[in-house]
Amino acid sequence: MMEALQDRLGPGSIVTAPEAMARYLVDWRGRYRGIAQAVLKPRDTAEVAAVMEWATATRTPVVPQGGNTGLSGGATPDASGRAVVLSLERMNRIRAIDTEGDTVVAEAGCVLATVQQASRAAGRLLAISLGSEGSCQIGGIVATNAGGINVIRHGMTRDLVLGLEYVLADGTVSRTPSLLRKDNTGYDLRHLLIGSEGTLAVITAASLRLLPAPRGTATALCGVGHPRDALALLGRLRDAGLAAIASFELMCEGEMQLVLDLLPAARTGLANRHRWYVFVETEGDSDEAARESLGAGMAAALENGTVADAVLAQNGRQAAAIWHLRFAVSEANRRTGPGFSYDVSVATAAVPAFLDSIEAELAVALPTARRLFVGHLGDGNMHVNVVPDPVHQEQAGGIEALRPLVDEIVYGTVTADAGSISAEHGIGRLKVAALGKARPAHELALMRAIKASFDPLGILNPGVVLAAT
Repeated sequence: MMEALQDRLGPGSIVTAPEAMARYLVDWRGRYRGIAQAVLKPRDTAEVAAVMEWATATRTPVVPQGGNTGLSGGATPDASGRAVVLSLERMNRIRAIDTEGDTVVAEAGCVLATVQQASRAAGRLLAISLGSEGSCQIGGIVATNAGGINVIRHGMTRDLVLGLEYVLADGTVSRTPSLLRKDNTGYDLRHLLIGSEGTLAVITAASLRLLPAPRGTATALCGVGHPRDALALLGRLRDAGLAAIASFELMCEGEMQLVLDLLPAARTGLANRHRWYVFVETEGDSDEAARESLGAGMAAALENGTVADAVLAQNGRQAAAIWHLRFAVSEANRRTGPGFSYDVSVATAAVPAFLDSIEAELAVALPTARRLFVGHLGDGNMHVNVVPDPVHQEQAGGIEALRPLVDEIVYGTVTADAGSISAEHGIGRLKVAALGKARPAHELALMRAIKASFDPLGILNPGVVLAAT
């Protein structure tokens, strides 16, 4: 079957050696492992179209993959061995940066940090910042509608995508207007593709909105006693006129300790340990002005007891050290061993009560488990990580036997709070069953109809988002 495709792709585009394929067949956390016929590495959109034409003709499932940094198993093939992995990593050109229109056009395989750097060099800001930005790629970011630490100020990836180039299941290449700020010509297919996780089309390039680079920033790390204190701090900073809050992150003491164990040389800069930590970044007319405003807000919060302790970065190096603690969370969690991870959201005002409820229920159900919380308090998105006692691995079914219990506690609480079971990581393979319970039947039917319209043979990332049929 590969012979027909070999003639249409360039040298090095088809990988079948097991050792060379291995890293493409397992997700970042090692939770999902699959089997594939081959890993395909197209160099341009025409070659992606050739792959999809071949896949349609042979009815071969295709799993699009970017930097493979996802946390829901959405870029890993199943164990059938029928699929091919379509890696976009060789499509890594920044096609254009337009400082008059404030846009950047980047191919799907561009690493986020590379596009950020190019934008900064042009005096602009690409306002997407993730812990994996040194390896995640533009196509995957768009396909999962990634969030990150700047959502409180600049929105999700969806809010920054002006246009897309994509390839349909039959190989048809299509483009949405990429430089227009206003376009109401019919249904906006762009927004169907954003967050579709490679199940509707293969995204090959994106036009992204740029912003003026901030003239100055200020960063602080605070210790607080409870999430409600953190939420009170957010309100006080806004009341004090600090409208330009770019990031507002919350981390529990246990999560911080995992990070410090991972980074022995790292320090919080605070005098004592605290039950909760808050990371704050603001923007201003200059670094000095931003620091002065944030410092005044922190001083007032310390005086009234909202904050127990705080450290204000005095330069870029200190700010980077503070953010290094936050961005190391995923790696620290990966090293804790098998567990359950949840990416959920509730209304921002409901976060403290939500965390109290989850903590209390988990403490009763799994008193020996590690219960870890970190997330983007400013937009209501929290990550709940539950690491059962290793003794459970020796019991029948291992820790997976506990999943229904933990799912019921976390997702049940989210549903009761009218929240979302997937805030920014996508559904992937991990949450297909949960999606079936979280959304009403008529919405799921509409999703299946959309999928069938884009991909009538069901060859694009089957089993992701929706159960394979």
